Amino acid sequence: MTSAPSTAPAAPPARIAFLIDGSENYGVLQMMSLILETVDQRPFRMVGIFLGRGPARDQLAALCDEVIDLGMGCLLPLSRAGYSKYNVPNMVRKSLLFVRAVIAATAALRRAHIDLVHVHMYPLHLVAGLACRLRPTACVWHWHSSFDRHRKFHMIARLAFGPLATCVVCISRFVAGTLPESGQRKARVVYNAVKYHELRARQRPGQLRALLAIPPARPLVSIVGSLTEYKGHEYFVRAAAAVLRDFPDTYFAIIGREMDVQRHRFGREARLRRLVADLGITARILFFGHLDDSALYMCDCDIVCVPTIPLGIGGEGFGLVLTEAMTAGVAVVATSCGAPPEIIEDGVSGLLVPPRDSDELARAMVFLLSSEERRKAIGAAGQQRVIDRFDSSRMAREVAALYQECLAHTHGRRSGDRTTSS
Repeated sequence: MTSAPSTAPAAPPARIAFLIDGSENYGVLQMMSLILETVDQRPFRMVGIFLGRGPARDQLAALCDEVIDLGMGCLLPLSRAGYSKYNVPNMVRKSLLFVRAVIAATAALRRAHIDLVHVHMYPLHLVAGLACRLRPTACVWHWHSSFDRHRKFHMIARLAFGPLATCVVCISRFVAGTLPESGQRKARVVYNAVKYHELRARQRPGQLRALLAIPPARPLVSIVGSLTEYKGHEYFVRAAAAVLRDFPDTYFAIIGREMDVQRHRFGREARLRRLVADLGITARILFFGHLDDSALYMCDCDIVCVPTIPLGIGGEGFGLVLTEAMTAGVAVVATSCGAPPEIIEDGVSGLLVPPRDSDELARAMVFLLSSEERRKAIGAAGQQRVIDRFDSSRMAREVAALYQECLAHTHGRRSGDRTTSS
């Protein structure tokens, strides 16, 4: 009697850990959420390792198969509101927290039998890299902004790419090109993405205009993002003043807030409000502040602007707001520094203007406001561009393939080490 062939047991799923601080960063949180939601879970088991509690834990914990709380508090932001950047007691406290985080993360990786760590926010890259080096474990560094070689903390990272990172995921070719040579050798470009069809279905037409008390027929131009200097809000405001001479019924919305640390140190919102008052356009510039799920309201805009300037970091690392607005079918205008030229086909799926040039920004707005047909054509081309290149299904496949590649590399290295030692 012939026995039935035996079936080899399926390999257990690889255990992928996300080392997460707990603090808030919109774009980074969106991409971590997207990876946890869309990557094929069958070959992997996702483990969230949280240093502390905060918005990131609130958003991401439910998406993980397992959660490990290290209970040591958030490392980020490194500064404290009301104190100088180099406040000594704070620097000592953060340094001790960093060391404790490395020790605790190393122990957690061992206890949870983690095969690969994926980390998104600097300097957590260093925490994860050191912990993985001690175990050892594959470590994927996700780099979400350009590498500033003049920042002291980035000078430390420059030395760490080689020994601590298995692979460096960059969100654009622009970001990859800013890395030091040791990082570029390990760099892989995986563009940020959106869930195109879901985001389209969840749009909330009319609600942003209702919140801002803007009549439906009045043009609305928006800038969406945190009130940081490199976002170029001043140029947006000055361009708005010029546009109002040709289109006096236009409203301009500034959607986003200033973090506490930045407000105490820079007071950017207060400075912007003074500039608006000095230009005599207070009635047309609307400061809305933070808006949860802002991407769902963009369909109410006629134009969305991303006037980033190359301040230290060299420009926008990706520009998630661009793909969100393009998904909503809105015409977009962005500056030509950083990654926007990789996202937008100038004159087809959006318009590109030079950075720090409010006159050119104003001309681009006037060009779009003068023709609804033109805006619709560019908006439709933008939607197709997102479908073709920036939908989450593409990102999920690329991240899963990268995991498999890094796991195979680490497994091969461990096997080689065992052979050598024997």
